[in-house]
Amino acid sequence: MRYSPYEHEYEAVISMTESELLEYFLTRVFETEEVWGLDDGAEWIMREQGAQASMPVWPYKKFASESAVGHWGGFNPQAESLEEFLQNTIMVLIEENAMLEVMPRQSEVGCLISPQKLKSILDGMIEAGTYTMDG
Repeated sequence: MRYSPYEHEYEAVISMTESELLEYFLTRVFETEEVWGLDDGAEWIMREQGAQASMPVWPYKKFASESAVGHWGGFNPQAESLEEFLQNTIMVLIEENAMLEVMPRQSEVGCLISPQKLKSILDGMIEAGTYTMDG
């Protein structure tokens, strides 16, 4: 199992659409069984986008590390097992009515998705043992 993107994947991410970012994220976290966020020392960071709070997440440390600049400078990449993410983090986000922001890039917002929808998709993938967007 690999824990970093292939060079061609890394280069392709910059031009991916929201749906492509989501698909890439799903396949990679399913493969590695871990999710990356940025930690402020106590918990993963959230950001406000208008009236909506969102938590940025990535499939690899490399992407999270590269995002720890500018307004996110000083935060540290932190991994969480996919199991813990599904059982704990997503449940907290549901309670807080927050969104997930999948793979935000330096100057662009990532793919916004509800924690309920992401959980449904990932649970379906786990049950089937394969990747599918039908959650």
